[in-house]
Amino acid sequence: MEPRYRTVSESCLLDLLLLGGWAFELDRGRHAQALTSTQASLESWIALGLPYARSESGERLFDPVEALNFMKWAGLEGLDRFWLERYIGTGRALVGEWTGRRDDALSPDGRSDARFHVRIQRSFEPRSFAPGTKLRLRLPVPLSSAYVRDIEVRPTVSPERQVELAVSDGRVEARLTAGAEPVLEIGAEVYFTATPRPADIAPPEGHLDASEKEIYLRPREGLIRTTPRVLALARTLAGLASAPRNSVWSFWNYMLDELSSGPVHYDQVDARAPGDWVLESGWHDCQLGSALFVSLCRARGIPARIISGHFLYRLAPTPHYWAEAWVDGRGWLPFDLSCWDLSAGGRDQKWRDHFAGSIDYRMVTQCFPKSFTGSMSVHLPAAWHMLQARCGRGAEVSMIGLDGRLSYRDRISVLAP
Repeated sequence: MEPRYRTVSESCLLDLLLLGGWAFELDRGRHAQALTSTQASLESWIALGLPYARSESGERLFDPVEALNFMKWAGLEGLDRFWLERYIGTGRALVGEWTGRRDDALSPDGRSDARFHVRIQRSFEPRSFAPGTKLRLRLPVPLSSAYVRDIEVRPTVSPERQVELAVSDGRVEARLTAGAEPVLEIGAEVYFTATPRPADIAPPEGHLDASEKEIYLRPREGLIRTTPRVLALARTLAGLASAPRNSVWSFWNYMLDELSSGPVHYDQVDARAPGDWVLESGWHDCQLGSALFVSLCRARGIPARIISGHFLYRLAPTPHYWAEAWVDGRGWLPFDLSCWDLSAGGRDQKWRDHFAGSIDYRMVTQCFPKSFTGSMSVHLPAAWHMLQARCGRGAEVSMIGLDGRLSYRDRISVLAP
């Protein structure tokens, strides 16, 4: 960790911690109690050694990556209970909502298809561009997949602007000319049917032909890199003659037992060998962890890919990445490393494999390398923060530079079922 990342106000850090640790209490109007408790936890981390900076006005400034990983370290070491009791407890409660529902929208076991209505809005600051600049802006929307079907997208945009809108599978694209307005919003009301995949119900096998296998076995694709170190690790974990299914599970167990999950600073990651960086540091977020898992699979000749989208938990519909591996006889099986947190670092057997071979309702927006949102005129700086906070009954996710400048902000709400 470096002092230059400590640029986020204490209030923004508390908002992030409140969403992760007190989502249900906030929904019940217990904000004051949640805030007081979270402030006390933050003070305990500072007493344990969590560093911070000071603004010119004297306000404490934090690095959210540093703070969240410090929270997890303190929990693993038995020095603080916030991660174990609040963060993990809230995560499990969000997952458990689906199996606890008893209404016409879902079956009693949470396994049936369900019709969702989601509202998503993405805000930009076009004044960062010179007036008259031609802009291409994009918003992720549901992608047709095994998880999502029967999609209807109703895009919206500021009515006073002249905007050319195009809707395609997985995204809304807006083409326009930059003006003087401080904020531009692109939004969409989306309707779709989501399909969960319980572990004890095998999907149709399907078939991967040679051309499909070639795509999902490529040694280099974005963050997926089968470097010599990854190849050697895959060989050690799987053994020379291990069946593909056994290999996949050995990779999964390694990720839970030997590595930790938490946010990272991507400007520190070696783009030539992201998996090596994870193995060296011992930490990964959902995207880097999924990329390493996929790299290990591909190193043993097992087709694998990265999926991204949003959780569909009504109180925390936040963005997320997970992996899929092709296992003959089972098809594409999901592996979601959020299990590391849910299982308290892999230690709780009940939760350890909850999303290994199974998945709950998700709004899938990207399936790499074939389908992805794509680049925009707005780019993230080399170093940035992702801030999350409660917004209405949904979530707000802001991508900002270390200087506090907004790249874009998403607001997402799950309105049904």
